[in-house]
Amino acid sequence: MDLLTNAIKSIRVAVEDWQVGTRPRLLSTVRNIHAGILLLYKEALLRLSPPDSAQILIKARIKPVSDRASTVRFVGAGRKTVDSQQIRERFDSLGITTDWNRFKGISDVRNDIEHYFADVTHDSLRGVIASAFLIIRNFCIDQLKEEPRQLLGQDTWDVMLEAADVYAAERLECDQALQAVAWESAILEDGIRELRCDECSSDLLRPEGGDSYSAVSIRCRSCGAVKDFEEFIPQAVAAALEWESYVAATDGGESPIAECPECGSNAYVMEEGRCAMCGSEAEHECSRCGCSIPASEMSCSPLCGYCEHVMSKDD
Repeated sequence: MDLLTNAIKSIRVAVEDWQVGTRPRLLSTVRNIHAGILLLYKEALLRLSPPDSAQILIKARIKPVSDRASTVRFVGAGRKTVDSQQIRERFDSLGITTDWNRFKGISDVRNDIEHYFADVTHDSLRGVIASAFLIIRNFCIDQLKEEPRQLLGQDTWDVMLEAADVYAAERLECDQALQAVAWESAILEDGIRELRCDECSSDLLRPEGGDSYSAVSIRCRSCGAVKDFEEFIPQAVAAALEWESYVAATDGGESPIAECPECGSNAYVMEEGRCAMCGSEAEHECSRCGCSIPASEMSCSPLCGYCEHVMSKDD
């Protein structure tokens, strides 16, 4: 299995499809650029897999085996290879770095076009090409110790560079406009930059309507679709804390997001002690028993869930 060759082929096909620009070929652009980057990631894991381990680091399943001396070791099992979540977990353990936020953006666009029939255009996909350009460049140089321009070829590299330059100019204008808004929440401000248009999947979203976050709507620079603050704020909070929410759900920890007891939106940021939607600062200690109120019971504040239940029975 030559993962690196397959990765290069996928990326080259993606760029060729991008240049043709018809809707079917643009859909192929996203699928192939996503696949190409995943193959680069697997190549890094393959290179670190010990000899005679059956490519252990790229296999989804690992099993123990023993030799005649009863020495136990682990090897890869089956044909299924690691998915993106497993890759991230193994990268974290091995100290391999990449820009997961940019990769998530590409994955989100891929999911949108596969499941929600997003209206993709050259303009809406410039962010995908630009993100891919940066991921590929940095990962090849820093982790694979390869020169990406030589791997992909000058023609492919030039097309990606041009798309990235155009996108960078648009991104700068959007970022400057976002910085002018008083978001009053660092988590919310981070999450805004991770949002994508529901209609075309572009991440070139520009605020309009005022300097206060509660007066702002978000307009897509690619297709013109608009979201008001009641819609995009919970989405932005969820986007900013997606990884933390995943870790909490899988490891049994507390969710970083709660339902606000004041406005009912799922936008109460536990770390900040404040609702990103309405600005309410709830009590985090039960006024009846003095216990800490977990995120799952924050909607009951100033009581914990148990005390709220007891008090409601007394009524």
